[in-house]
Amino acid sequence: MKKNSRDNHKENLADYISKLKDKEQIAVFNEIQTAYSTYRQIFSQPHDFSDSDIEAIVSALNNYRKVAVPVFDKLPNSGQQALGYTIMEEFFCLFFTCYMNHLGISKKNLFLGKGNSYVSLSFTPKSFAEVFDNVAPYLHTKDQDFVMGVSMSIYVSSGESRLKPQQTILPIVAIECKTYLERNMLDSCANTASRLKKAMPYCIYIVAAEYMKMEEASPELTDIDEVYILCRAKNSEREARKKAGLSPFDIDYTLIVDLLRRVESHLNKVWWNPDDAVSNGKIISRP
Repeated sequence: MKKNSRDNHKENLADYISKLKDKEQIAVFNEIQTAYSTYRQIFSQPHDFSDSDIEAIVSALNNYRKVAVPVFDKLPNSGQQALGYTIMEEFFCLFFTCYMNHLGISKKNLFLGKGNSYVSLSFTPKSFAEVFDNVAPYLHTKDQDFVMGVSMSIYVSSGESRLKPQQTILPIVAIECKTYLERNMLDSCANTASRLKKAMPYCIYIVAAEYMKMEEASPELTDIDEVYILCRAKNSEREARKKAGLSPFDIDYTLIVDLLRRVESHLNKVWWNPDDAVSNGKIISRP
């Protein structure tokens, strides 16, 4: 099983702490590191992924967020520190790694984590004269906050030439993580969903935002399969809590349950089997 960026939050936190000079800040971040270590222990335990089990996992996540997020939010250029927003990116990787272990799936080319998904392949030969020797393939990929997919190599041969294989990921589940979701972010996600599904129609694309920051939008008209607002709150409510010195809203575990059940259903389906079209009465079984 190949993994990528499974520990991106852990590594970013350790890197940030290593650069601290102020004793008070060091003490604060040591507390965060202790809380993080406690949170990570939940993923070393056996899990059955029942609703109550997922509730316990998300409770551990929320306990860590209560300690860490208020501190991260006060950092200068907090968005550039790659601390707050990587919590959920890493969570989905840890969560689905445990889930794959629970299912007993250990394929060597299984990819779980932050990575670049296959989008398309184009060709840019210099001229008619050179196209016969070098079709100049260009592999287009799109970075995903979390992707469950298949690691694969793509190579192109033409005539006597065979170009070096290029590595990419065929996406099966893609999750875009956002602290808050605003209109331009939704438009960007919709564009990504469309591109991914042209390459892999049987990929499900999910946006997982903690808070909502937009009034009008129509995500149901896009190729996005679902948008989750994990804290069931608006960004304005988040900002009000920050100003009042209160802890952040919790991630609602029932939404993580719903997200997993959606993924489970997708993984258990037969995506394409035209031989059964008559008996089933339908041919296409896209997500």
